Amino acid sequence: MRALFALLVGATLLFASIFESSAQTAQPPAKRPQTAKPATRTAATKVDPDSPAALMNEAFVAVQNAQTTAAGRALAQMSARFAAGTDILAQLVRKRQDLADQIRQTDDAWQGALSNAAAAEALRAKSRQLASEIAALDAQLTKDFPAYLELTSPKPLAIAEVQKLLRPDEVLIVTFVTAQDSYVWAVNTTSADWTRIAWPAAELDRRIRAIRANMTPAAETRGGESVYGADVASGQLAFDRTAAYEIWQAFFAPLDKIIAGKSTLYLVASGGLASLPPALLVTAPPTGEDTDPKALQQTEWLAKRQATAILPSVTSLRALRAFKRADAGLERQPFIGFGAPMLDGRAGPGSRGRVRNGTLAGLYRGRLADPDAVRQLESLPETEGELRRLASFLKAGPEAVRVGQQATEQDVKSTNFSAVKVIAFATHGLIAGDLSGLAEPALVFTPPKEASPDDDGLLTASEAARLKIQADWVILSACNTAAGDGKPGAEGLSGLARAFFFAGAQTLLVSHWPVNDEAAARLTTGAIGVQQGDAQIGRAEALRRSSLDLMMQPEMTFAHPVMWAPFIVVGEGS
Repeated sequence: MRALFALLVGATLLFASIFESSAQTAQPPAKRPQTAKPATRTAATKVDPDSPAALMNEAFVAVQNAQTTAAGRALAQMSARFAAGTDILAQLVRKRQDLADQIRQTDDAWQGALSNAAAAEALRAKSRQLASEIAALDAQLTKDFPAYLELTSPKPLAIAEVQKLLRPDEVLIVTFVTAQDSYVWAVNTTSADWTRIAWPAAELDRRIRAIRANMTPAAETRGGESVYGADVASGQLAFDRTAAYEIWQAFFAPLDKIIAGKSTLYLVASGGLASLPPALLVTAPPTGEDTDPKALQQTEWLAKRQATAILPSVTSLRALRAFKRADAGLERQPFIGFGAPMLDGRAGPGSRGRVRNGTLAGLYRGRLADPDAVRQLESLPETEGELRRLASFLKAGPEAVRVGQQATEQDVKSTNFSAVKVIAFATHGLIAGDLSGLAEPALVFTPPKEASPDDDGLLTASEAARLKIQADWVILSACNTAAGDGKPGAEGLSGLARAFFFAGAQTLLVSHWPVNDEAAARLTTGAIGVQQGDAQIGRAEALRRSSLDLMMQPEMTFAHPVMWAPFIVVGEGS
């Protein structure tokens, strides 16, 4: 037993050191060097081999260094600003974070300008000036706000620290997937355990591909193409429930004594698991045909027993809970929603529009989007109804819904979001690389007559990050808003999700694939309606109830997970 634990912690520390050392060079995951620092290879010897709990905790702490994500860093930065408050100190924190972002952009530009000595030197000088400004701000922040470094560069949490942050009805699951095998930890307020899974990453990825194969775009979606509801009801669309059950059995069932009985499951996902909504995992052997909507309704989905929420990192739990918002108690308006942009593409019946192949081949002209190309996207008239229902649930006036000519990129950028509780965007979501010239994810708004840096019809992830938000919940009711930023090897949640966390969102509702129009409207309004009906219900539980209600509709149109499981709650789920 001692040898097994030593092997486990040694292996985990080895892989943690691989990721940790590569993170320091800011390389994308796909290109991280497969070497480890010698000191970490012997780290396991520092732990008492007679104490399995100590070994488990050591590995738990070490693996957090391997799972520092862009979204997790953005959430920590948001926490720092809110802890500082709304005064001059918070402004300094935001200025420091914006300067750091400018340095990253300048360094990227410098690498592309190496062939031009004068341009490269100018960029280096700009970078040095920015670094000098950051140093001055750091000195002031260290003096006036000692907790700043703790917030923005959080240390890994021990299991006992996590247990203090969790509530009695919650459990935290942490997964760590490697090329050779995988590890899982489960922690609740009174117990913790961990296990090794003999699957290499390829085994997990094969099953995830099988699951996601049937989320293939076809029609009636927002921002892309997806399935017709009729295909589900008539049994023409399958779902690989066996693969979903095998993942549950391998990664979660061995720790179910820790997981079972808790109402909310928080997941820090690694590898392919980050591309799968946990609600669609199957907790018991499936029966019937995978194409039978009745069998799909009767399947023991995880959604039937527990609410689920995603955390970008373990330390995100502390960022969300340990540091109180300094603006708590200030009066805020309940809701603002943007959607139904003015677009020329004709939407089909019940459709939220789709991107027709070839329509946007010339999306960009230089550095700005071509408004005429953006305007060819299919219109989304039904998103207005979704936003108005959300506004009604949240007791917001009609002025809170911005549609048509009010739903422009410039309108979004000029809106004061700092005193709004819930923000919703119901529109097309475009994914980097899907369309010619689109280098990063973007939300679509009513395009202007002429493009300008302030408004070309697309709010990109980098532009969204510059919004000033202090919302409890940001709803991105578009397609693939949980996706990465489009760079090779990009991690999940590194695109629009990271941007809105950095901008100030505490919780996000994002999607893993193109969303059926009617399903999206029912899921978002249903979740808000559940919460408004009972203030004690958390966001993750509200989404769970809305999803189950959709799944169990008697017409069976929504029985397939492609309909009821696209959205995930990221961040605070309670």
